[in-house]
Amino acid sequence: MKRALVLTGAAICALFALAALSGSAAEAGLGPASAHATTIKVSTHNSRYVLSAKTAPRGVVIFKVTNPASQPHDFTIRGRTTPLLRTGQSATLRVTFLRKGRYPYKDTFDHHAQFGCRGVLTVT
Repeated sequence: MKRALVLTGAAICALFALAALSGSAAEAGLGPASAHATTIKVSTHNSRYVLSAKTAPRGVVIFKVTNPASQPHDFTIRGRTTPLLRTGQSATLRVTFLRKGRYPYKDTFDHHAQFGCRGVLTVT
C-alpha cells in the first residue's frame, strides 16, 4: 500500500513537471505553440519600414527582415534586435507577445528612427 502511494505521488509530480515544462516551452516559442506562430515580413527602406501586417495575435511572431535599401539597417522590437543588415542581407527575429497592446519598433542604427524608420505593431 505504501509503495502504491509513493508511485502515485511520483506520477502526479511527473505530470505537473511536464505541464510546467510545456508552458515554459510555449512561452519561449518552442513546442506546440510555435506551430501557430504568425509571420510578418519586414522590408527596410532608407527612411521607413514596410510590414506585411501591422497587427498580430498574441503569441509567437516571427519577423523576417530583409534590407533591399542602399544603407545598413536593423530592426528592434520588444528588446530584441537583428544584426545590422547591409544591402541584400536578411535576418529573422522570433518574439513572444503574451499581452495585447501596442509595441513600438524602430531602427537603432545612425539615427534612422528620427528620419521615419519606426512604427507600432498592435497585438490583439
